[in-house]
Amino acid sequence: MIDGQDTYAAMFLNYLERERRVPLETLRGYGDDVDYFKAFLDRQTVEYSWTSVDTEIIRAWVVSMADKGNKPSVIRRRIAGIRAFFRFLHRIGKVAVNPALRLPLPKVPKRLPRFISVEGMEKLESGHLFPSDFSGHRDRLILELLYGTGMRRAEVANLKESDIQWDRKEINVLGKGGKSRVIPVVSSLYSLLTSYREERNTLFDKGAGTFFVTDKGRDIYTRFVYSVSIRYLGMVTSIENKGPHLLRHTFATHLMSNGADIQAVKALLGHSSLAATQVYMHNSAERLKKIYNQAHPKAQRKRPDDNG
Repeated sequence: MIDGQDTYAAMFLNYLERERRVPLETLRGYGDDVDYFKAFLDRQTVEYSWTSVDTEIIRAWVVSMADKGNKPSVIRRRIAGIRAFFRFLHRIGKVAVNPALRLPLPKVPKRLPRFISVEGMEKLESGHLFPSDFSGHRDRLILELLYGTGMRRAEVANLKESDIQWDRKEINVLGKGGKSRVIPVVSSLYSLLTSYREERNTLFDKGAGTFFVTDKGRDIYTRFVYSVSIRYLGMVTSIENKGPHLLRHTFATHLMSNGADIQAVKALLGHSSLAATQVYMHNSAERLKKIYNQAHPKAQRKRPDDNG
C-alpha cells in the first residue's frame, strides 16, 4: 500500500488546478494516471512508497500496459501523467530525482489530422440543419465558434461574456496552462454572437456564468459542447471521430490550405510549440498534390512506363 497517496495526490491535483490552472478534464486525466499507477504498485509483492519508486518499476508498469494491449498513445499519456506527478514531488522535496524522467516513450505512428471539406462546412454554415428556435441558434453558434476560431471545447464551454471584446470584435481565450490568447471574430460570426446574446437575455435572467446556456438557462459544460458536435457533424461528414476537435483541425487545415502563415496559425490555436502546428502543413501539402494531379496537364499525361 502506498503511504501518503491521498495526501500527495491531492497536493498534486491542487497544484495543477490552482497554480497551473489546467482544465477540469485534464485534471481528471492526471488523477486517473496516478490512480492507475498506484493500482499497479499495490499488486506487487514488494511494498512501495512514493519515495521508493524507481525507474525499473515504472518500466515494468509500461511493459504491463503494453502486454494488456494499450495503445502507444495511451501509454505515452499515462507516462506523461506520472512524470508530471514525480516532477511535482521532486519540486516539493519528497523525492531526490524524478524516476520517470528518462523513461523512453513508445513511438506513436504519425496520423495526419482529419478535417471536414469546404463543401461540408458550407452545408453546416448554411443554417438549414438547425431548428429555428433558441436551441438551434445556440447550437449553430457553438459550432460556428469552434470552426471560426479554432477554440477547444473546454474553452467554448467556459467562455464568459466578459471574454468577448464587443467593440474590438475579439475574444480573449484562456487556454491550457493558463495561457491567454486573442482571437479575432469575423463579421458573420460577430452577428451570430450578438443575436444569440439578445435572444438569451430575453429568455433568461443571465448572471455572470457561462456565455452559453442550456435550454433551461443553466451554464453549459464540456460534455454539452461534445454532444452538439456529435449531433450535427454526422450530417456533413463520414469521419468517425466527430467531436469538437474535428472543427479545430478543420479551422487550422483550411487556414493553412489558403496560405495562412504558420506562426499566425500557431498563435490562433494557442500551441506552445511550432511542431504541434506543423502537422497541418502536411494536410495542406497533400491537398496541393491532389489538386496538381487532377488539374495539371503534365500530371495527367501518361509517362512512357505507365502502360502497365
